[in-house]
Amino acid sequence: MKEAEPVCWAAAFHSQQAAEKTLKAFLAYHEFHVEKTHDVEFLLGLCKRFLPEMERFIEKGSVLTDYAVDSRYPAPRAEVTQQQAKEAIEIARSIYEFILKSLPDLEKLPQN
Repeated sequence: MKEAEPVCWAAAFHSQQAAEKTLKAFLAYHEFHVEKTHDVEFLLGLCKRFLPEMERFIEKGSVLTDYAVDSRYPAPRAEVTQQQAKEAIEIARSIYEFILKSLPDLEKLPQN
């Protein structure tokens, strides 16, 4: 059986979604309401209010925003290369891991 070609645009899209949801969850944890947006750079800027070190992700994170819009709508989308998809996955992973490490151990928080 022939190995299927990777669907790079989908990997990039889901990477953007992972980063977006991670950042929105972080803001929700800090009880900060965010209007509807897919702009990862904007969300990173908001997160900097609570965690200034998020600055390091803004330049690379902004790349992810293009994958949200391009992949969602039935317009001709730019081709995403395998290298770009890998980079998107790594950016999303690094944002997720950084946020996760910044949060307290939830098992040690007082229960309501």
